[in-house]
Amino acid sequence: METLVKEAIEQYADRHTSEVSPLLEEVLAETEARTGKPDWSVGKVQGQFLKMLVGLSGAKTVVELGTLIGFSALVMAEALPPDGEIITCEADPVHAEIARRFFARSPHGHKIRLELGDALKTLSGFRAKSVDAVFVDADKADYPSHYEESLRILKPGGWMAIDNVLWDGEVVNPDNDDDDVTAVKRFNEKLRQDTRVEKVMLTIRDGVYLVRKR
Repeated sequence: METLVKEAIEQYADRHTSEVSPLLEEVLAETEARTGKPDWSVGKVQGQFLKMLVGLSGAKTVVELGTLIGFSALVMAEALPPDGEIITCEADPVHAEIARRFFARSPHGHKIRLELGDALKTLSGFRAKSVDAVFVDADKADYPSHYEESLRILKPGGWMAIDNVLWDGEVVNPDNDDDDVTAVKRFNEKLRQDTRVEKVMLTIRDGVYLVRKR
């Protein structure tokens, strides 16, 4: 991943961020070993940011779209109360099985429910205005539909964080017509014009669009 700020600043921010547990360090290492891409996981700084959002907002029910092998679900689960729950959606059965093994080893794993299959189908089973927070990190072409369904189930005042909205900085490259870049640009513009939410785009890692439902 091309860093959006200087590498030295990224490293400085990492050093000045709370450490994650040994289990979460293992999840990060396993993600890199299996994918060859350390940036596929949200990483320590973004993970601790999501954990803090959960804690500060008092969220009890969180939905995640895109489990991979479980780092973000586990780090957010740490901030949930004992009766809180994260419902995380994953389409890849191999990733889901690895994530379940990590969940079973965590003292917070009982707060996580993994749903294998199409995320939109899972979302359709939620009542409107029934969840406190949503983290979206799935296929970029599906972002518009994922966003609409997530907004439907989100309580007023609830928040949503959408990942990879700067796509290695390529969203400002007018010559890049890659499918993912184009999809992210279109989604960002859709969200920019959406008056149903308050929003702020953050340059954390690969870009996070943080929105709050009015």
